[in-house]
Amino acid sequence: MSASAFLKTITARRTHYALKNTLPEGVTIDNVQSIVQDIVKYTPTSFNSQSIRAIIITGELHKKVWDQVVNAIEGDSGKKRPTSIRDEAYGSVIFAIDSDVTKKFQEQFAFIASLFPDFDLTSNGAAQINSWAALQEIGLGGHLQHYNAAVKAALGDKIPESWNVEAQLVFGTPVSQPYEKTFIENEVKVLDQ
Repeated sequence: MSASAFLKTITARRTHYALKNTLPEGVTIDNVQSIVQDIVKYTPTSFNSQSIRAIIITGELHKKVWDQVVNAIEGDSGKKRPTSIRDEAYGSVIFAIDSDVTKKFQEQFAFIASLFPDFDLTSNGAAQINSWAALQEIGLGGHLQHYNAAVKAALGDKIPESWNVEAQLVFGTPVSQPYEKTFIENEVKVLDQ
């Protein structure tokens, strides 16, 4: 893959909130799982800690988890997005960090122990964005959410207690085109002194 092809994938990635509870024709959940698995495996982590964790939820479990998220929100104003996820999305990739791994590396490298949570978040964020861009390449629409505590509580014993849920990449077949993206002036300068 050339740099221009890679950049095309990155620059084409958009937020799709309007989703159908289907996969695009020719796409299977095995395709989704394989892509996410490779991205989790090959995303760099500090000291090769490999603290990134992910699961994919679909079907009745997806609906149940997001229904519990909806019901955990007080009032009506914050329920719109998780309700649409429950009712319209095909599935969610739940990204987490294994805190047991973090603690192990903090003990081994005490002089920089306080930095490991930031290292873990950086790697996890890379896995989230790379997964999002890759899934869009196979025709899926998606959006990234952060109902972390509510999702972890709704998953209960389906994930280890040591996993800290960091994000949810919600996906399905896009219903419409995403909004046009606007950009701020944000030049990357080259400094040599």
